[in-house]
Amino acid sequence: MDPRLRRSMNEYYNERAEEFDEIYTLGKPPGTVTDPELYKEEARSLGNLVREHCRGSILDIPCGTGYWLQFYAADCSAITLVDQSENMLREGREKAQEYGVESITTFMKSDALEVSLEDRSFDTVLVGFFLSHVTDSQMGPFLHRLRNALKPSGHVLIMDSNWTRYRGSRPKEGTTVRTLNDGRQYEIYKRYFEGADFDRMSDACEMDFSVQYEGKLYLGVTGTARQ
Repeated sequence: MDPRLRRSMNEYYNERAEEFDEIYTLGKPPGTVTDPELYKEEARSLGNLVREHCRGSILDIPCGTGYWLQFYAADCSAITLVDQSENMLREGREKAQEYGVESITTFMKSDALEVSLEDRSFDTVLVGFFLSHVTDSQMGPFLHRLRNALKPSGHVLIMDSNWTRYRGSRPKEGTTVRTLNDGRQYEIYKRYFEGADFDRMSDACEMDFSVQYEGKLYLGVTGTARQ
C-alpha cells in the first residue's frame, strides 16, 4: 500500500475514535447506506456472534474502541487489545474499566500488520472490520500470523463489510474519501467481501473458513487452522 494512503488511514481512525461507535449505536455510517436501523440491527447480530464464538484467551486485533468487549468480556480469561491508534486504545481502556476486565487486559499500541505475537497463545482471535482495509499483498502474511498465534483448538472470528446490492454502485475495492463529524476528510482504502472470497484465501493461509453470518451489510466468518 502507498505510504501516503496508509498514513491517511491511520490518522483518520485515530481522529475518529470518539465518534467511531456511532455506526453501531446510532446507525450513523460513514458510507452511502443511509438506513440507521439496518446498521443497528446488524450490529446486534454481530454482537450475538461475538458472544457465541469469543472466549478464553482472546486477541482483539485491531481492537478499535473496544466496542465488542461488552459481548465477550464475561467469557474471557485474558484479553489482548492491539491498535495503532492511541485514541482508540484510550477508548478501549475506558471500556475495559467499565466491564471490569482491566486487570486481565493487556493493551498494545502497534500496527496490526507488524505486531509480534506469541505462537499458540490465543483461544480466539477477533478481527473486526480490518481486512477491508488490507490489500492482497498484506492479507496472506497477516492471516498466517494469526494462524500461528492460535492454540491448536483455537479459532478466528472475522467480521467485515459484506458485498451486496445494498452497497449501490460503489466499487468492490478501491480508495474512497471519509468525512468526520467536523468536516475533515481523509482518503482510505476500502474493500468488500463475499463468502466465496474466504474460500479463495483458505489455501494461502492454511485455514478453513466458514460463513456464520451474512447480512445485508455485514459478514461474519470463523476460521480454524489446518492441522
